This record gives sequence, structure tokens and C-alpha cells, in this order.
Amino acid sequence: MIKDMKKRILYLVAGVAFLVITCTPIEIREEAGALVPATSFDYTITSVPSMDYKLILDNNTPEVMFSWDYAWGVSRKQLDTVRMLVPGTYTIKITATTAGGIVTDETTVTVTQSDPDAFQDPEWGYLTNMAAGKTWVWDDTQPGPWGNGGFKGCYAPCWWVVSMADINGMGVGSDEMKFDLNGGRNLTLTAASTPAAYAGVTEGTFDLDFSIYKEGWDVGKLTTTNVTIINGVQVNFDNEIEDEFYILTLSADQLVLSAPEPGVTGDWGTAWFWMFKPKP
Repeated sequence: MIKDMKKRILYLVAGVAFLVITCTPIEIREEAGALVPATSFDYTITSVPSMDYKLILDNNTPEVMFSWDYAWGVSRKQLDTVRMLVPGTYTIKITATTAGGIVTDETTVTVTQSDPDAFQDPEWGYLTNMAAGKTWVWDDTQPGPWGNGGFKGCYAPCWWVVSMADINGMGVGSDEMKFDLNGGRNLTLTAASTPAAYAGVTEGTFDLDFSIYKEGWDVGKLTTTNVTIINGVQVNFDNEIEDEFYILTLSADQLVLSAPEPGVTGDWGTAWFWMFKPKP
């Protein structure tokens, strides 16, 4: 009996050892390939004859995959035709995946024609003057171009109305912002101090969406990225930077925006209002 038990223990130990050996993973290392420098890239960017707003992006670099950032979008196709929406000078940024890692490159192209299908809504022109750009400042013809009021109820500051004199006293009276469509949806803010993160000159981007939130109150929405509008902060929330604004008025000579305080969704909750005019 004892002899049989010893045999069983021996077989068990041997079996466990076999499992340990057979289950030990074998690591297979593959050496990384060579990094392909940008000087070895083989690609072309050409305009369609008589329609230079159409660009043909063509990558012929062996075993290298391109991603093209052309300002109006990103293409991961190795052969693609893209549309540049307005005239301007564009920097096409290339991110290439090679066997040895990521390599970047860029090239500049000039477009002289507009895409006839782009920016059909006249508000784009009102806001930006297209590629030429348009600068906006506080509308000092108003009793108070900044302040708060009822969300989806007021059309301008109607509770706390801040005069231009008080805005100057806040140190933001001379701030300005420029919208343009030169090589992208560009927004440049020149701010003395507020928001603190964007003091000085800050360049970012913007977009417009003309979906109406409340019929009769707004005409769409303005969103900003890596920048904001003049004094675009939530003052009751530690000057938190705001980047989404409802457009109440957008014409050639007036821009009125509104943003609710964080958490506000219902009618007549607290919202802030900004009123601007083109820089003379």
C-alpha cells in the first residue's frame, strides 16, 4: 500500500513538472524595422485642372501608410481627392506609419478658388468675411454688451447688465477676436488678461452649427477649440472657460451669443450674454 502511494506521488510530481514545462510561454521577439525618413517619402499633392480647390493626395511610398491632415479634415486613404473649401495658403500635415515608427512631414499649397458647394449659409460670410477675416469687438452702442439673464428667455443681458465703462474697468474692454476661413476655421483671440490661460494672442479653431435649439430664440451654435471668445468665461464658476455658445443674432453688423451656466437646461435658468460688433 505504501509502495503504491509512493508511485502515485511520483507520478503526480512528474505530471505537475510536465505541465509547468509545457505551459511555460515561449517569447518570440521580432526586431523593429527601419525608420523611413521623410526625405525618402514618395508622394504628390496636385490640383485638379481648372478646379484648384480639389487636391489629389497620392502616397507611393512602399510599406509606409500616410494620414493626411488638410485643415478641413483628415484622410487615411493612400490615394484620395479632397476639397479645400476657400482660397488660402494651406499646410498639409502628414503622419506616416513606418516599420520603425512614426515620421511626420508637411508641405504648403496655395488654393485660389472657392469650393462652390461650401459655406452656402450667408452667416459664414457675416462672421468671417471668408478667407480675409473679420475682427469683432464689444458692441459699445448697447446699454450693456455683457451680463446675465434668462436662458432661452432673454435676447440680451436683462438681469445684470454690465456697461461698457464697467467692462473697461474689468480690463477686458479692449479685447478683440478675429474669425477667418484662411486655411481652416480659425479664431484668434487677443485678450489682456481673461481668461488667464489665453492672455495675449491665442489661436484656435471654431465651427458653426445652424441647428436651432429653441425656435424663435437662437439660430444655431458656435463652438470653439483651444480658444474662446472675448471674456468667454463662467464668472460664477471660477472663470471656467466656456466653449459652446448659442447664436442669438448673426448679421453683417452684430453678433449676440449666450451660454447657460453649468447644469442649466430649463427656460429662465441663469445664462450669460455677449454682444459684439465689427471692429471699425
